[in-house]
Amino acid sequence: MYSMEIDEIDMPHVVVTNIHGCPLATYSGPYANGLAALAVAEAERRADVAAGEAGDVHFSVAPLYPGLDLHELQEQPARAEPEAGPDCG
Repeated sequence: MYSMEIDEIDMPHVVVTNIHGCPLATYSGPYANGLAALAVAEAERRADVAAGEAGDVHFSVAPLYPGLDLHELQEQPARAEPEAGPDCG
């Protein structure tokens, strides 16, 4: 997991905003990389604190992967890969 996060740091990122008690999230970006998105998230957090917010807003960042081609996905037959792990049953 850690190596994946390191590999993702140079990818475009979005800032994810969640408000406590609200089931929806909002997204801003994309930003050039994880560090740029993190700087924006921190600036947003500081602006909320300065405006007197009580910490109900949570900011996080996430890598933005390229979109998938829907036609390619629909054309490929679905198949399950056999598990490679040990038999636990």
